Amino acid sequence: MKKILFIIAIALVTSFTTTVKAQNVYHPWIIGVSTNYTDFNVINYPVAEQFQDANWMGKHLPTMLRFGRKLNNSFALTAVASQVTLDVDKLNRIPLQSNIYSDFFWKVGGQLEYHLANGYLLNEKSWFAPYIFSGVSGSTLDEVTYASIPMGVGFNIWVSEYIGFNFQGSYDYVFDFNDYMHYSAGIIVRFGKPIDKDKDGIPNYYDECPETPGVVQFDGCPDTDGDGVVDSLDQCPNDYGMASAAGCPDLDKDGIPDNQDKCPGTYGTIAHQGCPDTDNDGIIDSEDRCPNQAGPIATMGCPDSDNDGVPDEWDLCPNEAGPKSNAGCPIEEKTTTIVIPVEKQQAIQMNQKNIEFDLNSAKLRTSSVESLDNIIKIMKEYPQSRYTVYGYTDDTGPANYNFDLSQQRAASVKEYFVKNGIAADRLESAGFGEQNPLLPNTSEANRKMNRRVEINSINK
Repeated sequence: MKKILFIIAIALVTSFTTTVKAQNVYHPWIIGVSTNYTDFNVINYPVAEQFQDANWMGKHLPTMLRFGRKLNNSFALTAVASQVTLDVDKLNRIPLQSNIYSDFFWKVGGQLEYHLANGYLLNEKSWFAPYIFSGVSGSTLDEVTYASIPMGVGFNIWVSEYIGFNFQGSYDYVFDFNDYMHYSAGIIVRFGKPIDKDKDGIPNYYDECPETPGVVQFDGCPDTDGDGVVDSLDQCPNDYGMASAAGCPDLDKDGIPDNQDKCPGTYGTIAHQGCPDTDNDGIIDSEDRCPNQAGPIATMGCPDSDNDGVPDEWDLCPNEAGPKSNAGCPIEEKTTTIVIPVEKQQAIQMNQKNIEFDLNSAKLRTSSVESLDNIIKIMKEYPQSRYTVYGYTDDTGPANYNFDLSQQRAASVKEYFVKNGIAADRLESAGFGEQNPLLPNTSEANRKMNRRVEINSINK
């Protein structure tokens, strides 16, 4: 028994040295009163037989006082004072080192307790709080005080925040006299100002973030920006935001944080990363040529009733599929005749390569005039011929901008032809932006080839 309790005492001291820095105690002071009993008889028996011949001595009236303080989650220091009235006749039947003549027994000392309800082994708020302890004390027998070392176990049963019952039993190793068992049972009360390490007004015992000042709403955890989203869940803890946007600012209130919203000032959808798609055609409004009319990606969001790749607004035959080269109209199933000879069309294609515009503009450069005039001469040689004038750009810049620019450049070329004697009804102009590149837009040389105006005769 002595060896076992000695090992417990060593473990208790070792644990104290490794955890004494922790602080999370609520109502740290403890006071209690109880009855207490001694038993010198059971020490002479093996542990398995000790409770078969118990011989407790004591009174039922409160005869023990305890006063202590929690040091941290795990440890408490407690001072105890107890008095027992011995049965001298029974006591002297036990083989003692010397006979006892006085029935007066005092024990005064202190004990270091390791509490298992410390947040590591059991919940700190557990109603059942067991502990082990050891210490030093003085035991007075027959007016002689003997030094002793108590080692034992105990437990508190808390019936409220402040009041509980305490039960404790120890083996007291006595120097120069017989060892004995010591038992007590009574009422315990805890009190004192709660420890609040982070000074946020919420006791550590109830504080889920005891190291960081917080608010009652979140059990002591912080909400730095005051937006109602606790910092641990707030993706933008320093910026006032919306709960629906994980605590981040959401200017357009679409549920997508501004730092993830590609259109932070306009209500949009998650599917389009915060950008709107008014006509629900899968193309965001900023890239949709017809944002209020659903249309396919191939025609930049504009309707294409006949699915021929030519938007209805530029399709001369919107309900009949036809190639772009024929303005969206079908080619009659008969032998077609080229309005102008092939070599003339080739000449037009050669000259159109020299059509140039000012940077980011539809204004024709002076260097383009000679080539345009050469094309006009061919058009006038064949007065019954009709032509398409189509504009294209490379992929530099926004798609919508490029689309508009290609239309404007095609219209600028058509306008030049009309001013120089070509009837407007012989010409169809349209712009297709980045569509149908001649070469991949992977180099500046390729992009230059893709920035063009194509002029083709319409088959008849």
